[in-house]
Amino acid sequence: MEKQKIEFPKYTTEMLEILKKGRVLLVGQGKDGKPNPMTIAWGSIMFSWNKPIFVAMVRSSRYTYKLMEECDTFTVNFFDESYSEAMKFCGTKSGRDHDKWKETNLTPVKGKSIDTAAIKEAMINMECKTVYKDEMNLDFLEKAIIDQKYDINVNPENVPHTFYFGEIVDLYGAISEK
Repeated sequence: MEKQKIEFPKYTTEMLEILKKGRVLLVGQGKDGKPNPMTIAWGSIMFSWNKPIFVAMVRSSRYTYKLMEECDTFTVNFFDESYSEAMKFCGTKSGRDHDKWKETNLTPVKGKSIDTAAIKEAMINMECKTVYKDEMNLDFLEKAIIDQKYDINVNPENVPHTFYFGEIVDLYGAISEK
């Protein structure tokens, strides 16, 4: 099925459900032009500054963080449950050490409106341009969340996230109407 333009906010509820299930790959692409997919299960879709926005959260300990810092665009790619093994691989292996494209058989394709790659096999592709970013300040976060998600004594990679607010400049997918 050919992918068609989706008008925001159509399918927002469905996209949030897919995100909650961890079936989303964020693609960052650095100065070297090599895209890297990273599984995400946290993020937000919102309307702010008179723009549709996706907020991606990336820890500075991740390889994708370097790519996000080098480029002002990223893609968010939504998958059905048949891609659970690819999601697991892209969420547990680093692009520093692995060619995730080759090892998951996923296909990077040129974005329609931005240079960062989208993923051919995704049922929905969202292309974003970073309009704001902000590093978390743990002084303002609930202690229970810090203890659960940001305790570096449990895992040294539990560093705070940087929030990337991306204007959704293109949204398209292969969605069958019910």
